[in-house]
Amino acid sequence: MSNLRVIYSADRIGERLKEIAGEIASDYSDRELVLVGMLKGASFFLADLARLIPRQVDYEFVSVSSSIGDHGEVVSLTFATQVDVSDRHVLVLKDVFHSGVTENYLITHLSQQNPASIEVAALVDKPQLRSVNLSARYAVFDDAPDGFLVGYGLGPGHGEHTNQPDLCISDEG
Repeated sequence: MSNLRVIYSADRIGERLKEIAGEIASDYSDRELVLVGMLKGASFFLADLARLIPRQVDYEFVSVSSSIGDHGEVVSLTFATQVDVSDRHVLVLKDVFHSGVTENYLITHLSQQNPASIEVAALVDKPQLRSVNLSARYAVFDDAPDGFLVGYGLGPGHGEHTNQPDLCISDEG
């Protein structure tokens, strides 16, 4: 079992989510908003954030994968619920916003439906790693140290530590 170092406690995550939910409620007060969560990492983020926004919001889930191909990074939409964003304001939720490549792909894909607007909200934003011109409108945390993040829905893909309520750095990464 790996050693975990808590970087954001469940209480601190909750405090920040309340602040972000308040900003979102204010910014979208009179507009139809749909949250689009990028699976699997943003599932806890979406569920908690949606419950804290004091107005009606809709939500959907998508899965976007990327791999390295012969001509660079290949990105594809591997799963989407019935995402209808026509004339709606879209907030794409991402667990850790690194390069921006998958987010950019998803935004381009969703833009074909002519949404009213599209923005990104990140649980953890790492703009120093961005390789595309894209930024998060909302970031719960933007000061996470380097390391392999687990907990609060994040993990190595085998369920280990994903349901940990705190966001931690694992020594196994």
